Amino acid sequence: MPTKTMLHELKRLLLDTASGGSRQLTEVESDLVQTNILLGEAIGKLGNSFMDLHRSVQAQQEILGELMSGQGELTADSIARLKETQGEVSHHVNAAVTGLQFQDMTSQLLERIVRRVIGLREALGVLSANSFEILPEQGQTDEELEALLADTVKAIEERLTVLDNGLWKAVRQTRMESGDIELF
Repeated sequence: MPTKTMLHELKRLLLDTASGGSRQLTEVESDLVQTNILLGEAIGKLGNSFMDLHRSVQAQQEILGELMSGQGELTADSIARLKETQGEVSHHVNAAVTGLQFQDMTSQLLERIVRRVIGLREALGVLSANSFEILPEQGQTDEELEALLADTVKAIEERLTVLDNGLWKAVRQTRMESGDIELF
């Protein structure tokens, strides 16, 4: 039969592991949420840049309209400048779309990480809850402790299996009309 000291140590180990792990996972979750907020702000700025690019395209179209209507002078140099500007605008638009796709995939990853952290905290909660079943004052038998530990391990394994089955999915970008991208 385990001694009271051994039972106290086992209980302390379980409680320390559960509370320390849970505390750390809470911090990780907080950091991930903050990262997601910062990404959202960055995308807001990217959206503003995209609108600026749109205004530049409109200005370019106005120049073309003037040239086509005969109000401006059409020279080889002006045509070359317009073609160059057109290429730059196209490049910037593609870069902006790629940035938006990256943010979409990053956001999905962050959401998945937060769900994983919550699942891990729940698994640690099982460890914490089962540690309260250890009652050194009542002198539990080795068989009772073995059964408790076996139940704890089984419950944690079940939660982790559910967590793994729900989270090992590809991160996909499907919200934008530029096409699909699969990250994993």
